[in-house]
Amino acid sequence: MNAMWPRRAAVREMTIQQALEWAFAVERAQIDFDETGAHEFDRPGVDNIWILQRQRELGCRVDGGGSSDPHPDAQIIAAAVEALPIGVGGRRMALLVAECARARRVPCWRADERRAVVPCGWDTTDAGEWLACTRKLDSVTFRDARSRVKTYRPELCPVTYTGSAAALAYRRREYLAWYGALLHLLSELSWCDAFTALKLVDGLPDLSPWNSA
Repeated sequence: MNAMWPRRAAVREMTIQQALEWAFAVERAQIDFDETGAHEFDRPGVDNIWILQRQRELGCRVDGGGSSDPHPDAQIIAAAVEALPIGVGGRRMALLVAECARARRVPCWRADERRAVVPCGWDTTDAGEWLACTRKLDSVTFRDARSRVKTYRPELCPVTYTGSAAALAYRRREYLAWYGALLHLLSELSWCDAFTALKLVDGLPDLSPWNSA
């Protein structure tokens, strides 16, 4: 009689972007900067990835309770994102990486942005029509053609410019910084031998998608 052994889950090959989207969008992993002291009694000098590896070997987490945890591989990825160094963007970049992964998108580099003059805001009428937001200035006094004194409040529509070189440059710098963070994560996680459900393979998003837009 043949013994029935549990079948091991197939290992999926993923790029770093696919792995991030799986961890944050599918497994719903979270990053925690320990603002509430949740890791107050963790061992000092021990990396988060090391802790997750030990938890995987144990087969459970000792803090107990609550909803089911994400896959251990997803927790390792989230820990790596959480630990992004300052030189790669630090916490701000960690939040951007997680946000983009949950939404399965890349940072907006304004592919369809065109130079235009647009209102700074919009209002709606009772009929549901959109109107440009206006603002009234201080009262102004003047004399009309018959020398009668009149007072009124000028009304203007604040506007802004879109598609300027400065705005596009800022968005593209943000995209390149995000790209650098993914490159860093790929380099860091490629050395991790604790993954059980995925294998990282080479592959990164387009370095400069605006060149082919």
